[in-house]
Amino acid sequence: MKKYNVTIIGGGSGYTPGVVNSLLEKRESLPINKITLMDNDEKRLHIIGDFMDILIKERAPEVQLVLTTDRKEAFEGMDFLLAQIRSGGLKMRSLDEKIPMKHGVVGQETCGPGGFAFAMREIPEMVSIAKDVLKYAPEAWILNYSNPTAIIAEAIKREVPEVKNICICDVPPWQQRDMAFMLGGEPKDFEYRYFGLNHLGWFTHMYDKEGKNRLPELINMIKETGLQSKTYTDPYWEKTAKRLRQFVGHFEDSLPTNYLQYYYYPDEMFNEEDPNYTRADYCIDHREKETFDLCIEGVKKGTAKGNDLTDTIHGDFIVDIASAIANNTNEKFILNVPNNGVIENFSKDSIVESMAIVNATGYEPISVGEIPIFQKGLMEVVNAYEKLTVEAALEGSYEKALKALTLNPIVPSTHVAKKILDDYIKVNEGYFPKLS
Repeated sequence: MKKYNVTIIGGGSGYTPGVVNSLLEKRESLPINKITLMDNDEKRLHIIGDFMDILIKERAPEVQLVLTTDRKEAFEGMDFLLAQIRSGGLKMRSLDEKIPMKHGVVGQETCGPGGFAFAMREIPEMVSIAKDVLKYAPEAWILNYSNPTAIIAEAIKREVPEVKNICICDVPPWQQRDMAFMLGGEPKDFEYRYFGLNHLGWFTHMYDKEGKNRLPELINMIKETGLQSKTYTDPYWEKTAKRLRQFVGHFEDSLPTNYLQYYYYPDEMFNEEDPNYTRADYCIDHREKETFDLCIEGVKKGTAKGNDLTDTIHGDFIVDIASAIANNTNEKFILNVPNNGVIENFSKDSIVESMAIVNATGYEPISVGEIPIFQKGLMEVVNAYEKLTVEAALEGSYEKALKALTLNPIVPSTHVAKKILDDYIKVNEGYFPKLS
């Protein structure tokens, strides 16, 4: 039986323990020979990696672990490269979110202006990584979690079309899990129909094993309670899940994914945000600090036993996709893919988010036909913003950067867009491409 070599790009991330745990738990379906953690921050790499070394030796001593900052070492001989980078880290995310707040706009790290700043840092880095993967491991699959996912997918499609690449997001599968939970089942018990862009998608059907569409029933339940979950412990996500009651109270034809709150209710989201302490600051002080503290504690004790870093939810989705490719299972996942007619009345060259069948050849998107004018209208504007952001980064164009921010639905005017853009350029020296 073949054993696979897997690299986690961004191995110093607080999400890495969950991915490693999932790789270890799923060795029957995806046997592992070697896990490589690569990061350009050696300190973070060893905070996470030194504890992962203890964890792997205790749970799967046959699996080799490598820690490296070198791409050649990290990529050569790999079968799967799981990317989860964050150029600039959470400290830059904090600025991404706070700068728009000064100008009356919610920052939001993927949908709003914060997503633009994030993308401008991330595009050059991910394109460079994709080129090196093509150089050192041309047969390997990049499975990319790095945000903003659709923008990264668009950039790689344009610059490195030959690389084997699937861009994914864990928001839809998290929501599928909660939708199934509310109906007393598991995600595998239902067939879903879904379309949209990343962080801008809608579930339109949810069929049970008898072929009955249970989505209308679920929407009525959500009207009463919001989206119920057995997994959310973070107060931010608990509040977001409850807000879905508001979504379906306005529009009942489909069930949106939760990030649509920033497009439907930007004023409300702005008023709820603390301009001096944004979501990024919370993540620094809680999720990241708690993960790093647990890793440091585990290294001091010399054991992973009794350690709370056992969550695999984030890791399960990306590892299940790798397994589907490795085992040619034809399982269905929600992916970010070139449209090419998946949505008939949407531009063919755009990146869309849709159900797809995953197998040894990669993926085969499932057609959804034509989509309604309301969803299409919002998608068209956001898709234009995403394409202009990619062009601004690749061409170093200030004008296209300004046009992109002007088109973002959360930004109210060109005047505001220019103030935000100029402030971003000042704090992102060394991260942004030079814009002229």
